[in-house]
Amino acid sequence: MILYPTETLYALGVNALEAKELAKLYELKDRSSDKVSSWLVRTVDDIERYAMMSETAARLAEQLLPGPLTLVLPVREGVPETVVAEDRTIGFRISPDLMAQTIVDAFMTEYQAPLTCTSANVSGASTLPTVGEILQQFGPRAHMIDEVHDDGPRKGLASTVVQVIDESVEVLREGAISEEDITLALR
Repeated sequence: MILYPTETLYALGVNALEAKELAKLYELKDRSSDKVSSWLVRTVDDIERYAMMSETAARLAEQLLPGPLTLVLPVREGVPETVVAEDRTIGFRISPDLMAQTIVDAFMTEYQAPLTCTSANVSGASTLPTVGEILQQFGPRAHMIDEVHDDGPRKGLASTVVQVIDESVEVLREGAISEEDITLALR
């Protein structure tokens, strides 16, 4: 399990295709396993390997990725049921943060799998800006984190979460990118 920075907040990463790793992540976060984690990938090509991108999704990706956007898309056949949402979707991130890019590139090269990109906090608790505060929030469970990448405070807003099914677009959570910016990107 890796604690790493993104352009917005710190995130927790495990192999997104391994149910056992995901179970550890949910245990650390004290989070229900039915609330799936987004995946951090290197490129749009990586997204297309795992998900179906409509023209609308491709336009959003072209305009706003890398960046603080989580693009929720229907997954392709072959992606294990145990690692995706009940509706067969998953959220994808591509971070412009240089450390996050280095980490995900090395991870995907070694494991041939995406890295989860879920906020580094106990479920329902505040997201904190520094590694020290994050580890303190996890308390005795902090030992479950195998690697810590500290790159200073992160005080950004969470990513904006946008679901695109076929050509239908729904903003599930407004964050660092406004709903207006999403609309403009689709023109």
